[in-house]
Amino acid sequence: MGWETKIFRRAGLGCYQNCLSLLEAYTASAPVWERALLAAYVGLGPPIARIFGGNTKTVWQQAESIIADIFAVSGRAPEDVVTELREYMQLKRATNGFLPFDEACERIYHQSFYPVVTHFTFAFQSSAVARLRFIRSVVAAVGFRQASVADLGCGSGAMLCEVLKPMPGWTGFGLDISPVAVMYARRLALHKQVQDRAHFQHGSVMNLPFSDGSLDLVIASEVLEHLPEAQKAFSEISRVLRPGGLLVATIPIESHGPTHITSLKDENEFRDLCRTVDLRIQSLSSKWHLTFGDDPRHLFVVAQSRPEAKTATKPVYSLLPSQISSAASSGIVSS
Repeated sequence: MGWETKIFRRAGLGCYQNCLSLLEAYTASAPVWERALLAAYVGLGPPIARIFGGNTKTVWQQAESIIADIFAVSGRAPEDVVTELREYMQLKRATNGFLPFDEACERIYHQSFYPVVTHFTFAFQSSAVARLRFIRSVVAAVGFRQASVADLGCGSGAMLCEVLKPMPGWTGFGLDISPVAVMYARRLALHKQVQDRAHFQHGSVMNLPFSDGSLDLVIASEVLEHLPEAQKAFSEISRVLRPGGLLVATIPIESHGPTHITSLKDENEFRDLCRTVDLRIQSLSSKWHLTFGDDPRHLFVVAQSRPEAKTATKPVYSLLPSQISSAASSGIVSS
């Protein structure tokens, strides 16, 4: 047993067996400085959080569940998962600027580590945890018994599965440029028992395979910055939303990741994109994230396509101000 594992147990986290097995696999191959940082995070994180009124218990519970899903869906041992996470991080560190889209497809999106990495971010990356909570809050606020929802750039499929689980009357469509991710997402849907309502396919956000006005809700979480033609993607999103339908989006500001081709400078650029395709912003907030490997600031947006009384066949969605403020006060979004 390594000293990191002892610290993990002394911090009261020994009950999270999947986290522990991944920690042990990680420390077996990590350099000393990384092990020291990890030990500080595990040992000092919970007491510091308590000083500021926070509670890390829910974070570790979610991480435990996500890592268990990764092991089950990927069929990989903890050591293999660590190897794939390291492969991506080494590529990220070695890349200056962003990769051209075709090269990003070849070196990242089509690699076996890609869906594992996108799934793992929901375990510990603060922005990923925040956007998952944000999407959940919007879905709960909408609350319709039946709806068609698309998750664009769905990656591992984790977010769409989370959306569909509490909504038995909803049907979901996941789209990703990565065939590897699509296969992973289908296995995850089976594991989460939503396979009958979750349909994943390979495709481009800039050419959506959906009919005009066919979707009640579109999720575009951390995807628009990956696209060479963000404007075209917005036009497609506007086309497939039914009158009064919702776009729920998150996007980093001033991001410099290797796959982030489009980097927004501020909120106004996002407003301009929505305005050009006649999407009305209902809520736009931002939140700072300072964890390792994360982008510093992200936008959390709810936008609505314009209702057309003559063609609308369902009630127009409308999030009440109290529902938006509730999401902000819970730490999901903040101005």
